[in-house]
Amino acid sequence: MTEKLTEADFYKLKTLSQPAVSNQYYFASQTYLDKESNGYRSNILGFTKDGKYVGRFDNDNYASKAPTPAKDYLFFISKRDANSQFQLYQVTYTGGTAIPVSALPHSVEQLVTAKETNKVFYKTRQTTEVPKKPYEKFPTIRHVYRVNHKADGFGFYPTDGVYQLFSYDADTQKTQLVYSSKTDFTLSDTDTDGTLVALTMDNNPENDLDFSHGVYVLDVNTGQLTNCTDSRPTWVFSEAKFSPDHSKLLLVGQSDEYQANTQFYVYGYDLLSKKFSDYTGELAEEVHDYLFTDFTQNLNGDDAFWVDNEKFAFRTSHHGRSKMFFYTNGKPTAFFDEPERITDWVVVDKDQLLITYSTTTRPVALATLSFTGKQTDLYNPNKSFDKSHNYVKPQRFTYHASDGLPIEGWLMEPATPKEKNPLVLYVHGGPHFAYAENFFFEMQVHAANGYGLVLLNPRGSKTYGQKFCQENVGKYGEKDFTDLMEGMDNVLKNHPEFDEDRQYCAGGSYGGFMTTWVVGHTNRFAAAVAQRPVTDWISFSGTSDIGFMFTPQELLTDRYDVKKLWKLSPMAYANKVKTPTLIMQGEWDTRTPIGQGEEFFSALVENGVDAQMARYPQSWHGVSREGLPNLRIERIKETRSWWDKH
Repeated sequence: MTEKLTEADFYKLKTLSQPAVSNQYYFASQTYLDKESNGYRSNILGFTKDGKYVGRFDNDNYASKAPTPAKDYLFFISKRDANSQFQLYQVTYTGGTAIPVSALPHSVEQLVTAKETNKVFYKTRQTTEVPKKPYEKFPTIRHVYRVNHKADGFGFYPTDGVYQLFSYDADTQKTQLVYSSKTDFTLSDTDTDGTLVALTMDNNPENDLDFSHGVYVLDVNTGQLTNCTDSRPTWVFSEAKFSPDHSKLLLVGQSDEYQANTQFYVYGYDLLSKKFSDYTGELAEEVHDYLFTDFTQNLNGDDAFWVDNEKFAFRTSHHGRSKMFFYTNGKPTAFFDEPERITDWVVVDKDQLLITYSTTTRPVALATLSFTGKQTDLYNPNKSFDKSHNYVKPQRFTYHASDGLPIEGWLMEPATPKEKNPLVLYVHGGPHFAYAENFFFEMQVHAANGYGLVLLNPRGSKTYGQKFCQENVGKYGEKDFTDLMEGMDNVLKNHPEFDEDRQYCAGGSYGGFMTTWVVGHTNRFAAAVAQRPVTDWISFSGTSDIGFMFTPQELLTDRYDVKKLWKLSPMAYANKVKTPTLIMQGEWDTRTPIGQGEEFFSALVENGVDAQMARYPQSWHGVSREGLPNLRIERIKETRSWWDKH
């Protein structure tokens, strides 16, 4: 007999990510919500290559992640308890006790290894400032000097920050500082013998309005730093990997043709000839993971890997699923295109990949994927839980908007349907993300409690090509709004089991914006839940951590065009709202600051609307995905309770 899925089951489910490969073993990070500490526990799991579980390689510390193999050792970052800093650890492949390599005052943030050696490079930031200050009896004043001075999920950038790159050789047990900068950088890769390191960083870090991001190669022996992408000074590159023979770099990046919305493609750079190559520019699909869920943790986010000196594999996001390509003989060929999301992956050898993946009814699994497209499951951390619980399988469907544009979505029926059932329109964030063929815990819980859900990818969503993505830029609340309404009409027309009098609307971030926009433009919904919305583009432009770039890029205007910004703001229509509305907002949110919700909530109360505001303490914008576990669970309960009430 199966059990009904509940919010508390979030504590029982585990996720997998960060697959890694040594000569003998496979590795992955396993993460889960820890009720006792109200935090996230994670461990490094090891497997033989036929999928037999070997054990944990991390001393069962509080949190461990980023398993990174070298020749004789596995390196990873870990902290022993909830209040300590992440440090670098090493352990032999034969097991035993993992030992700490670093003892820094700040966390180790990234690492890469030179695979043919026992050398590892790791990055940290040194600062006397605290990104988010706790209570102080005698507080000090914080000064900021730049427009770009904070980031959601982090807090205030340090004004005295120094970003450092260290190397450690396990053979000699020597640690060396190899690079230090006041400009932040991302550690991307090292060559196989550890003489060159690839970094990505801002090209013009002193200019907050220059968003370009280049690839730089550091010669460890000479200290010389070379900009490999200076021929593309306005582009943004997200990753770079050395070919096995160290002669080339595999790059993933975007031009600035459509500003931040330009699709990502795979490029190449020859370190000797300095020739830049476009490998996938003619491909209509985006080389980046833009798929949306609440059930992933600690993803590497890599989108391309070398297989040998001439061939490579890469991942695209296409129509709400992952698609895998193999590049050989000068062209890319798709070898995997199934309804699932490959959440993380790495190349094993010339024949196959090691992947973590998710489907709509399987939270996660570790598997191999051959270049012929054969997928072989190795490990499912939720095997017994999956057997004892039924998940609702969403039905994928396509309808045509009134202007003829095809729109894709998924319908989730209630787990135990009645003659007439409530129906929820749940709008995704972004707006340039997409619902996908992957597991979504919150939606499964709502379906288990009798709600049908409509999950749509309206114009502006990713994974449908550049033109589709641009369809709502500068036009928020226009045809993206009608796409959603027409999608609901389509479902109700074709599914008489749903009750037209019990329609509900919800969404977070852009979905929160759209929810507050919806209730100001229609009274069709019985209740609405707007989570971390933007309601006033005028105030957003100067208070959000991204407002200074988002407004010109997405709304195609600036903060001084008050007339247009007000026209696009849900606040302009708050006096028309009749729908009972719950506003949810994190008190630490810097992406859509809490004032956005306060403005809309106070307007509704003044107008006599049944409204409530739920303020989530110690919560950033990503409360539904990386927030405190108890608040993630309460958020799901509160959302459904508001629908139940109405």
